[in-house]
Amino acid sequence: MTAICVSLTEATTEATLARMAALAPRADLFEIRADFLRDLDLPALLKARTKPLLFTCRPESEGGRWPDSDPEGRRRRLREAAESGFDLVDVELRSGFDDVMAARTGRGLVVSFHDVVGMPEDLEGLHGEMAALGADVVKIVGAPRSVSDLGRLMAFARRHSGGGGAPTGRWRGLVALAMGPLGVASRILGGRHGAPFTYAAPVGGREAAPGQLPADILADAYRVGSIGAGTKVYGILGVDILRSLSPAIHNRAFAERDLDAVYVPLQAEALPTFLEALPDLELAGFSVTRPWKSDILPHLASVEPAAEKAGSVNTVSVREGRLAGSSTDGDGVLVPLRHHLVVAGRPVTIVGAGGAARSAALALVGVGARVRVLARRPRQAAAVAADVGCAHGPLDALGEEPWDVLINATPVGSGARPGEMPVPEASLRPGAVVFDMVYEPRETPLLRAARSAGCRTIDGVEMLVAQAVGQFEAWTQVPAPVEAMTEAAVGALAGGPR
Repeated sequence: MTAICVSLTEATTEATLARMAALAPRADLFEIRADFLRDLDLPALLKARTKPLLFTCRPESEGGRWPDSDPEGRRRRLREAAESGFDLVDVELRSGFDDVMAARTGRGLVVSFHDVVGMPEDLEGLHGEMAALGADVVKIVGAPRSVSDLGRLMAFARRHSGGGGAPTGRWRGLVALAMGPLGVASRILGGRHGAPFTYAAPVGGREAAPGQLPADILADAYRVGSIGAGTKVYGILGVDILRSLSPAIHNRAFAERDLDAVYVPLQAEALPTFLEALPDLELAGFSVTRPWKSDILPHLASVEPAAEKAGSVNTVSVREGRLAGSSTDGDGVLVPLRHHLVVAGRPVTIVGAGGAARSAALALVGVGARVRVLARRPRQAAAVAADVGCAHGPLDALGEEPWDVLINATPVGSGARPGEMPVPEASLRPGAVVFDMVYEPRETPLLRAARSAGCRTIDGVEMLVAQAVGQFEAWTQVPAPVEAMTEAAVGALAGGPR
């Protein structure tokens, strides 16, 4: 079992003690960051200990705050901690503090190496050098420049699998972490290779290192304590996905159905490097979001007909090393709409001409709706209509034909364009269905105006959950817990775990 080690980054001993007390139910051990503390009081920290304590005093050159110009001051702090009864003491490989290492060899010695500008090339050689010093825990941290660096680190960790500790046992093994957005998955998946612990922030905004997640998210949303070698790993692939609601939705579904699976952010800088890293990441499946829903098609061994026709895939299953693509984007539109009306034969107007509009139009035309695509750029609307087989026009043609359903497939009204309306309020009619694909905020200006006008409304969360339901069932062949997934999405939007 991989434990959660909460890094305490307070400036005073008093504040550190308060954090320890507040987080005791969440933490398996605490890291005392002496490089943050202005008034280090070792006896007070040890007296208040309710969980094992790891003492660290990180220099600036390895991502900490202790001045590199004062190595002797750092050595004194580490030596005092080593002799004072801390459960673990972290000493950097390049510190030269052989006396501190010798004092703790076999008694909770963590030998660490932090590369703050890249990923070490010779991970195996580095590990051998650190293990030879008598480390109980070898900690190697890098700053990936590519998702392929993350894959290389995960494969390395797997080769050294085993030796994981437990909160009441001896801490032994390898902690291998990648910093920043590209490395978030490494902070979650340590249990796959028996890491004794992973590091967590006490709360958001108090991270000791880039990419560190709050302890409650690691414990509750990702259930890191239950991740093991047999845990199936899924994720969301994109270029800016750390605010995505999908991890909250899918991880809640896995927990609700008691499945040994986890869903992680898979941020990547390019599709080719992700595909290069894919074997090392050992995924069972993944979601695809912008900008690679179409670009991934040539790399798939098989594609379901609807996704092939749409030229877009949002769901990939990995089956014996082969990638199978499908799309649940249509479900995201049709499932919520069918709660309100029979779609076949209905006039539907879609505002927007991007990928979301195209997917919606394809799904609706496929079930017999009479679809019209309107956009500020008529040429784009015409291109979508030609591909899909529907009507089109400029946005100012909204009032020229009646509609029973209006779908906003633009970012107007989102956090990127708050307070704006994609269509005039006067165009909204009582009894019609207004569907806004924007999910953050959930309550958009369009939906507020639509309710005031007597329309029935569908928000972006309903669409997002409907897509996720299709993905979950494609991966697991288990009925999705729709209510729990919706609750998770709404909770995440309100500031809960993501």
